[in-house]
Amino acid sequence: MKNVWVPIAAVCTLAAIVLVIRLNFEASFVVAAIGAVAWFLNYRQQVRTRLGGFEDEDESFEGRAVDEKQNAEDSIS
Repeated sequence: MKNVWVPIAAVCTLAAIVLVIRLNFEASFVVAAIGAVAWFLNYRQQVRTRLGGFEDEDESFEGRAVDEKQNAEDSIS
């Protein structure tokens, strides 16, 4: 399911071009809009994949912040 959206967007783009050539503008608009949605879904999936690694790093830093806060409170008292 990783690269399913790019071929869908490409097929929709080609179909929209054919429909414009055949002067069927309403259908061309709908197909092009579906292709644009598929492209954005692909982009969203790429961003979520890249951000998945950053979330793991954030969780490790959260544990450190709690330890540092406790150490700070211990040194004050």
